[in-house]
Amino acid sequence: MFLKLNIDSRFAIIFLIVLTFGAISLITTSYNLTKQEIDFLSQDQVTVSAQLMRNAVKEKVSYKIIEGNGKIISSTIFISKNSNVFSLLEEMSKQENFKIESKEYKGMGLLVESIDGVKNGTDNKYWQYWVNGELPMVAADKKEVKNGDKIEWKFDLADF
Repeated sequence: MFLKLNIDSRFAIIFLIVLTFGAISLITTSYNLTKQEIDFLSQDQVTVSAQLMRNAVKEKVSYKIIEGNGKIISSTIFISKNSNVFSLLEEMSKQENFKIESKEYKGMGLLVESIDGVKNGTDNKYWQYWVNGELPMVAADKKEVKNGDKIEWKFDLADF
């Protein structure tokens, strides 16, 4: 009987050891998978957060087109180093799906002749642009913009 108990005890001890190692292996594998998932999700979160931060700190302007007939087109546009009032008008025309027509005058720059089908000279009104409430005295392609500028194109009677 002593021999039988001794064999059963050895078997039980070996069984417990194998069971313990199996449990440790299973827990370790599960932990590693969970850690990899957390790391992966954290990397995605960091990437998304970085993109949001880049967009938040991008320089932008407020851009508005007032056609005079009550129609207003407005947008916020991100600017780059070489942005000017005209280049942003071109960008906005692509975003909002309208056409612009312009003519270049050598030495002076571009004159906007039509926005969204509304042409200069109609009812004695002309396209004029304003930056931060002021009417610049340069062509739109010559007027640089900076972060936070408020740009408005107005179709109105000209003072000239």
